[in-house]
Amino acid sequence: MGGAREITDEIRRRVNILDVVSAHVTLRRAGRNYKGLCPFHSEKTPSFTVDPERGFFYCFGCHAGGDVFDFIMRTGALTFGEARQELAERAGVRLEQSPRDEQASGERERLLRVVAEAAVFFQTQLRGPAGDGARRYLVARRVDPAIQDAFRLGFAPPGWDNLIRALHPRGFAAAALEQAGLAVARPAGGGHYDALRDRLIFPIHDLQGRPVAFGGRVLDDGTPKYLNTRETLLFTKGKTLYALGEARETIRETGEAVVVEGYMDALACHQHGIRHAVASLGTSLTLDQVLLLKRFASRAVLVYDADAAGVGAAERGLDVFDQAELPVRVAVLPGESDPDALLRRDGPEAFRRICGAALPIFDYKLALASRRFDGKTVEGKVGIVNEIGQLINMVSNPVRQGEYVRLLADHLGVREDAIRGQLRRIGGARPEGAGVCPQAEAQPASEASGRVVTERELLHLLVVEPDAGEFLRGEIAPEMFIGAAHRELAAALLAGEAAGGPERLRERLRSEAAISLLSRFLIAEPPAGDRRRAAEDCARRLRKFRLQEQVDALRDAVEQAERAGDGARLGTLTAELQEAYRELKGSAQAT
Repeated sequence: MGGAREITDEIRRRVNILDVVSAHVTLRRAGRNYKGLCPFHSEKTPSFTVDPERGFFYCFGCHAGGDVFDFIMRTGALTFGEARQELAERAGVRLEQSPRDEQASGERERLLRVVAEAAVFFQTQLRGPAGDGARRYLVARRVDPAIQDAFRLGFAPPGWDNLIRALHPRGFAAAALEQAGLAVARPAGGGHYDALRDRLIFPIHDLQGRPVAFGGRVLDDGTPKYLNTRETLLFTKGKTLYALGEARETIRETGEAVVVEGYMDALACHQHGIRHAVASLGTSLTLDQVLLLKRFASRAVLVYDADAAGVGAAERGLDVFDQAELPVRVAVLPGESDPDALLRRDGPEAFRRICGAALPIFDYKLALASRRFDGKTVEGKVGIVNEIGQLINMVSNPVRQGEYVRLLADHLGVREDAIRGQLRRIGGARPEGAGVCPQAEAQPASEASGRVVTERELLHLLVVEPDAGEFLRGEIAPEMFIGAAHRELAAALLAGEAAGGPERLRERLRSEAAISLLSRFLIAEPPAGDRRRAAEDCARRLRKFRLQEQVDALRDAVEQAERAGDGARLGTLTAELQEAYRELKGSAQAT
């Protein structure tokens, strides 16, 4: 049929976005658009909008947006290639694959069959005579039979090659099991042995409900306590969350995800009605895992074990949530509890109360720092600022960063400018007012600073008035936008991609935040009046903001040179500051 772009365009022509979305959302006509309750977060008033003419959707509540491919990717947590394959089948479009792609596709299907057969084997073993000890263990841990069945628990019997021998008559050689992570090759060509032996088995499913890997737990005090099958073509541990398939609908309904550490914690949560719980497979959370979770949740509660290891894992996880711009709170469990033990001992209401009292990132880290340092002494205050300062310096949202500084100053009883000065010494802090907007930020303009409002207004004008980018190309540049998503969209617009229509713009964008912004500007009411003049006014204001940043940065540099007694540098910086002042004054007069 042609190249990849031509095939993608053909799929767009044949697939009606209204038909695709209507399978998930009840839509009602609203002017030229259609509206309904958002499938990606819980809401009572419809804020989810579909523009059938342009083929885009956008939610004014949670800010999810994109085209029909993005909708399929979000609802199924699929890659673009997987979404394209699904829509191609729906549209009756044949996708041409290279021999390598065909081989990879065939290999994936073969591995899925191997893992599915292994899952059945493990389940059968749990129910049979070999699984007697594992069943007693589950009774002792009070895991209901209904939960065992729902999560398809199994048992890997002792012995070196039970699984290999069971699957061989079904047409699966040991080498195929090795590729699926289920068998291990012996050295020097000595055959294979089962990767999991004498362990309770937890199948790990993808979002289509297919088993892709397994976790195994010993039934005694052996080590390692938990063992996962290795990463394969089907399974990457750092990109997978246990129980997400079972939890995603409740997560969408509540808008919140509960994140625990291990398999048993997740099972206990679901058994006690906490059906929006997922587990991080016993490892430190990764950015990929949190970004996957963000497709379904608008916020999260982190509930890790109360021991030192759990506290450390929670602290590491918080940094990843900040990078992903997914709001998170930390539930502090009493004593040395873990979620499983607490639920079995105190019940779900106690667990819900603890989650309800969970602390935001800043409060949690401040509480930890205050345990380590005496905030009543000078040295203790310095220690707290140094520890919390690492969190503040990593925060990408300038509004949140400023609020953290204010809260820390109030807590310690010191001046905000003293804390800012220490943050600059720690390293990484930006001059006040020169922060970077979060990568995934797409909130309404009323929630943003004047600088962000100006950027959004200009981007909106460039989207609906593509010619405006032509005459502004020499006056503004993507680097002038402080938001990462803003810069990405600006780069596409100033490169002339808008002239090819919304589809070409969408193809140029990579981040969900930039795609959502484009969708918002396509669907929102276009600016009234003379759009070219409005764009020129926005460009002038943007240049003024940029000059003010330079002035603020030079002021800080001059102060540092004065304190250091660096006369030569002070003279150079002073001259640069005076020149920046003149440009800023000229910009103000021109506005």
